[in-house]
Amino acid sequence: MVLLPYLGAAWVLVRTADGGVGAGAMVGLTVTVVLLAIGVTVLPGVRELLIAAARALLGVDLPDDPAGSPVPLTTRIRAAGWLLVCTALGAVSAAALLVALPVTVALVATPWEQYPPLPTGLAAWWTAPLALLPVPAVLTALAAAGALQARLAPALLGPDPGQRRAAELAEQLARAHRRADRQAERTRLARELHDSVGHALTVSTMQAAAAAELLSTDPSFVARALDAIATTGRAALDDLDHVLGLLRDDGDTPQPVRDLDSLEPLLASARAAGLDLHHDVDPAAGVPAVVSREAYRLAQEGLTNALRHAGPGPVELRLRRSGSGLHLTITNTITAGGDGARERRVGRGLAGARERVALLGGTVRAAPDGDRWVLHARFPSTPTGPSGPGSTRGTTAEESSPTTHGREPT
Repeated sequence: MVLLPYLGAAWVLVRTADGGVGAGAMVGLTVTVVLLAIGVTVLPGVRELLIAAARALLGVDLPDDPAGSPVPLTTRIRAAGWLLVCTALGAVSAAALLVALPVTVALVATPWEQYPPLPTGLAAWWTAPLALLPVPAVLTALAAAGALQARLAPALLGPDPGQRRAAELAEQLARAHRRADRQAERTRLARELHDSVGHALTVSTMQAAAAAELLSTDPSFVARALDAIATTGRAALDDLDHVLGLLRDDGDTPQPVRDLDSLEPLLASARAAGLDLHHDVDPAAGVPAVVSREAYRLAQEGLTNALRHAGPGPVELRLRRSGSGLHLTITNTITAGGDGARERRVGRGLAGARERVALLGGTVRAAPDGDRWVLHARFPSTPTGPSGPGSTRGTTAEESSPTTHGREPT
């Protein structure tokens, strides 16, 4: 079927060469060839065959049609245009060969033929080099035809412009999704490191500093501090192994799961670091797992900030359960004067906690209250968002808390 236009064009050339076709018949035959090209390319599979041939013979990179979308009629008509171009260029190339070959033979044979008024013998020396001219001319014409086909192939055989734009937009959207996924993964890893290793480093630093001060006066405290540093360091190594496993995409890496059941060791490590901590905690039985994990992480963040920034005086941690959910409150004194550089620091840990708690449908508020810093979080009884039923998003601390004038810890 694909060869029909070529056969029609060849027949026209042959009939024209022997003078058997008039001008009117020539027009009719040309129209017939065009109709054959259009009719052939509308058939299923013909355009795909033309694309495969163009890729193989011309070396052009033709994009595939968008998956699952039908091929528009305009696209098949453009394929008919491609078939007509190939037919026309093929006819011209065939004509050039049909003319060049007899001319070359005639010019080579002229010196030995007696066809006046053509010169013969040595007087016809110019005919031999002249006979070579049709060869490069034909080769140049064939190369030009191939280059023209390669240039026209993407426009005539490629997808519909609208489909191309849709495919480009889809690819851009897919790249944006991949970038967002990578950014979300980096953010998650940063939070894992901040919440686990950051807390461990803070506790170990405070314990080491206290042990150095009491090294000569209270050896028993130094021994307890060193033991706490070792325990905290081992827990940090477990967390670090987990994060490195995520970087390696190792699905078998066990994830350390800490929730409110692990709250007592956290409180003990904070006290061992020198924090004057008082706590009042309701039993955690029956708290949803995701709420328990996030409440533990927020308690860890609050105690770490208290170790870094709290003034002298006790730190209080309260965990209350009520009909509206779980309430976590951590209060500590504010250092007089404060550290200006610290005041300007962005609170990455609390910012991440706000986002996670808000996804569950809860709120986080961190603000000064007189001479004390208050961190309060409310977790719903039934979490919403990606980690629980429903999809209602909670308000963030910025939406629920009044304007603050104090600094916010990291």
